[in-house]
Formats: sequence, structure tokens, C-alpha cells
Amino acid sequence: MEKKRNIKELIAVCLLVLSLVLITVGTTFAFFQYSRQGTTENTLHTGTLTFIYDEKRAEKNGVNLTNAFPTSDDKGTKLDKTGEGVFDFDIKATTQGADINYEIYLTKEEGSTLPEYAVKTYLTRVTNTEGLESEEPVSDTLNSQGINLYNKLKMSQVPVLEGKEGRTLYQGTVVAGKENYSETYRFRMWIDEEADKVVNGSWKYNGKSFSVRVNVYAQNGELLEPGEPAIYKDASGANSPDLVEGLIPVYYRDGEWRKADLYKDWYDYDIQEWANAVTIGLDADGVSATTRKKYQDAEPGTVIDMNDINTMWVWIPRYEYNYVSINDVKGDSETCTSPGIAPFNCYENPGAIEINFIEGTDKQVSDGNNYKMHPAFTFGSDELTGIWFAKFEPSSKEECIAASGSVNTGCDKETYTPEIKPNVTSWKGIRVSTAFEVSRRMQTTNYNIYGFSSSQTSYDTHMSKSSEWASVAYLSQSKYGKYGNDAYGIDEKAVYINNCSKKITGIAGDSAKAEESADTCDINTYETSKGQKASTTGNITGVYDMSGGSGDSVMGVLADDSGNSRSGATMDSNSGFNGLLNDGKSVSEGRELPVSKYYDLYNPTNTTNDTTKMATACDGEACYGHALSETAGWHKARAMFVYTFAPWLNRGGSSSGGGLSGIFNLGHTDGGACGASFRLVLAPIKK
Repeated sequence: MEKKRNIKELIAVCLLVLSLVLITVGTTFAFFQYSRQGTTENTLHTGTLTFIYDEKRAEKNGVNLTNAFPTSDDKGTKLDKTGEGVFDFDIKATTQGADINYEIYLTKEEGSTLPEYAVKTYLTRVTNTEGLESEEPVSDTLNSQGINLYNKLKMSQVPVLEGKEGRTLYQGTVVAGKENYSETYRFRMWIDEEADKVVNGSWKYNGKSFSVRVNVYAQNGELLEPGEPAIYKDASGANSPDLVEGLIPVYYRDGEWRKADLYKDWYDYDIQEWANAVTIGLDADGVSATTRKKYQDAEPGTVIDMNDINTMWVWIPRYEYNYVSINDVKGDSETCTSPGIAPFNCYENPGAIEINFIEGTDKQVSDGNNYKMHPAFTFGSDELTGIWFAKFEPSSKEECIAASGSVNTGCDKETYTPEIKPNVTSWKGIRVSTAFEVSRRMQTTNYNIYGFSSSQTSYDTHMSKSSEWASVAYLSQSKYGKYGNDAYGIDEKAVYINNCSKKITGIAGDSAKAEESADTCDINTYETSKGQKASTTGNITGVYDMSGGSGDSVMGVLADDSGNSRSGATMDSNSGFNGLLNDGKSVSEGRELPVSKYYDLYNPTNTTNDTTKMATACDGEACYGHALSETAGWHKARAMFVYTFAPWLNRGGSSSGGGLSGIFNLGHTDGGACGASFRLVLAPIKK
């Protein structure tokens, strides 16, 4: 295809073709079974394109083509059998006494490296009447036109696969008493036209190959129905995204968000492309959901209008991390100072955090001496395959003006509705208790606004805990995040600050430590090349506003001497949750703190200063995975821990933080309706 010629490498395709004849001579046996596995490979190579024709037509071993590119379905279905290696094969039979059922199936050969989702297959039935040849697609239950991605073909249940995984192309029947049954089939295979992705200047699939064999199985009994194929899973080992009811998977292409195909490569953590999903709001009447249903029923590739989206999410898969090596990857340190806290060590260019994705909800780490399961994936008594993290700081659907210190006024209202979108003003001026309540109402009362289920057991929406924020930060600082993105040199690995003075979501400064400005608010938006430097992946698939912006309050709080959560500074300035105030005597009156799975409680035994007490903040030990003492000072971000006057943790810094902001920035707040925003998490729960 002409439009795909942005691929610089030579892409060539090789299709070796097998001639297969199944002949069943009339039989009266009570039981009949026949199996014929293909002896020649059907092979796709990114190298030289060679076709071996069916023996009846072969005049030479094949032909070589150059400059072959991913092919459109229109061209793929018309590949010329005389010149581009289409495989014809016959099935012939004569029966007596019983029907013969047969299945044509494919098996992939070992050593195939081209992904299954990059290969298209097409089977037709060929007829010849008075010398005029015609074809008709052989349909299946997944695609009435017979065109399928290889990994979208159903799983064969043929009992003679000898441990190989088969894919069903077609099941047919030769009825009892049929003489001289003869069918000619034509099989085509090509590289999907959308498998044209270029990563850092190279074609993603350069040098890869894909080989299959065509096989036939027959018996005079009923064939087992093919099983459903598994949805796409990338090669990184990351758990497939758990799409709770209401979430629509999306990918970004040609400047638009589009509905993703669950059987194709809509994410790839090995190349820092994280899975994204969105929810669709109600129609203008605030009651009906026809627009939502339109997108839910739409074909993959359908453009989703940003005006119809009300939340955007990024999948953070379950993982373990090497906690022992963290001290080794910090790099050289220097003494940093921040107003009001003791000097501490900071690190300009820390190295990669070693991360391994964990399959399912397995709690066993690969090496107990070096690795720990990240705590974000344990939610109370539930073990999670991953979490959905808000792509941007939230905004309020209702217009409001933040007023510092306001209670139930300004933007501090539990009846307001969160949205998660780019290029809007972030929701700030909200107490911690209010932020927590609006996040829970997304599930408990407002689920229909987002298309979520009314079920209270299959998922959970809540305000991000400190450890959940940290899970995103650690992943960003690994080979799967911006740190591993080869498009950035060592001085650009840090997530860039959102330095927009207007507190617009998804904005990037001109550098990681840029000073606050209004100039970037309109030009360095999230989809631009500069804007993507503020993403946790360095591309549009990551999480934004993790450095700067409004700064995010999280559910991480200091305990009092009795082990209970503190509330805030004074009666007039606190979180809105009940708890001890700064004077050590007064107790605020407000909302009861939620159950413990919704917050991280810090109770350090060392109270000498901000930085050293972090090392004992979790029952006298380091808080592993919380991005506290393990990563304090990384990328020269400020590190201030909670204390009695400001017992609630704040992450990321603010747009005005300059060199002190960063994804590993630590701050503190009294929990009141200050200028900070918050973050949302959607946790899928398996019961």
C-alpha cells in the first residue's frame, strides 16, 4: 500500500503452500476417524517472499518479491493465485452409511516470531463452471466474510493435535450416501495493513517470521465446537486489562482516540505503550445513553469523540519490584535543601527500577530475597490483577471557583461530578474527605453517569492511596515506562512538569523543571510531542499530571500515638474526617474515616526530621513500594513527610514548584480545601 511506505526497512513475505487431498472411500465402518496433518509449512517471512505452488500447477519452486508491505484486506483477498502464492487444496470423499464431518485447521510452527495478531487469514471455496472460475468466502461465526486475524480464529478442539494449539478455519460435512464429493478450497494469508507501526525509526516487526501448517481431521461423529479465542495479551507478561462494565478500550491513531480491537495490539508494555480505556457519558438529557451504546456496539477503529468521553483510565498491571537494588540505581547524590525541612540527599538521574509483571493474582514473588509484590495490588482481602489509574487530574463537571479553606462551598461539594479529561481545569479547593466521597459516589450512586455496573462487588472506585500513586511512579521509572523509552536521553528520563499556571490538565513545560508559565497552557497540550514528555511513558498512552499541575492529595495519613488517623491542623482547617488535631487534644467533628483498605496509615518510630522518619513509617520499617524513603529526592524532587500540623500526604508538587516538583515529589497538607487536586483509582475485583 502506498500510504504504508513510511516503513523504511525492506519488508518481504514468504508463503509456502501445501497441497492437501483428503479422500475417504465409501465406508460402512461403525466408527471412522481420519487425520492428515500438513507436511509443508505455510510461512510468512519478513525477508524474501517465496511462494511454492500446488504441485498440479508448479512450474518452478517459487518467485521472489521485494518492497512488500502490510496489505489491505481488499488486496489480500485478491492475491493472484498465478503470481502471489495462493494455496489451493482439495477435499474429496465418497460415503456410505454415515455422515463424515471434517475440520480444516491451522497449527502454528515453533519458532514463529511474528505476532498472531499481525497475520490475516482468508479461506474461500472455488468453483469452476464451463471454464469460468469463481470464489465465495467460507464464513465462520466470527466473520461472515471469512477474513480473520490469526489470533481471532476460534480454538480447535480436534483431539489429535499432540499438544499443539490449533485454530479452526472451517467445519464441513459429507452427507451419508454422497458419491464423488469434491471441494476445492483456497487459503490466503497476508500481513495486516495496520501492522505498520514504526518504533524509534524501525518497523516493529522487522526480521520476524510466522509459519503454519494446514491440517484436516474427519470422523463419522459430531465434531466438537471450536472454543473462543483468548483476547490479545502482549509479550511483556503483563495481565490483560480487566475491562469492568462501562470501560471501552481505546488506542490513539491519526490524531484521534479510537475503539480498540480486543484481539489486536492495542497496547504493548515492552515498547512503553500502556493500555487505555474510557467511559462515555449520558446524552444531553442526562438520562438516556444512546451515544454510549453506539460506541459499545461500534466496530473497532471507530473514532470516539472527546466530547462524549467523561473519564479516561490507564491500566497498571500487577508487578513485583526489586527493592534491594533501589539503593544501587539512585546514582550519585548531592545535598539538597528545601524551606522548612532538614537537608537531604537528592539524585538527578536515578536508574531503572527492576520490575517483573505477575500473572493473575499470584502472591508469590520470584525471589524473596530481592523482590517484593507491590502493595497497590492488594486491596483489603482482594488480590488484584491490576488497577485502572486516572489518566489526568480530575475536573468537576459542574463549574466552580476554588476557595481556600472553604467547607461545602466553592468546589468543596460532595454533589459535584468527577470527570477525567485533558485540556480542562483540574478540580482543586476540595477537602480530602470530600474528594474521597465523590470518588466513591462514582460507584455507589452515580454509576450510570459512567456506564459502570450497579454491582458493589465487581469493582471499586476510590481516591488514590499513596501506594497506588507510587505504583505508577515506579512503573514509569522502569524499562516499561518513560525511563525505558529510547526516544529520550538520560537527561530527559524524568517526567516533565505540568507548569501551566491555569492548572489545565495534560500540559507539559519546556523542561522537566520548567518555571510556572501561562504560555504553555495552550501549546504544550497532552497530544503534542512536547506534551507527551509529561507522560509516564513519554508517549500519549501514559498517565499525565504526575509532576506539577495542582499537586495531588492522596489517602496517606499520619497516625496519632494511639494508632488512629489524624485529621488536620485546626478545627477550621482539616480533612473533614474525624481525628486528632495538631494541638494533640482537640478532635475534629466530621465524617468517619473509611475502612483501612482505602488509606495508608503511617506511624514512624523515628521522629527526628522529615526524611529520616520515612525510613520507619510503616510499623517501624520502610514503607516498601510507597515511593517514600526508597525514592526520596529522585530527579531532585523535594521530599517532605507528614507531621502533626499537616498529616496528609501530597504527591507530585505543583505547577509553581519548578525544580522541586516531580513524580517522586513528597509534600504534606492539613487535608483542607487548599489548592491541591486529587487522583482516582478504579479497581477491578474478582469474586
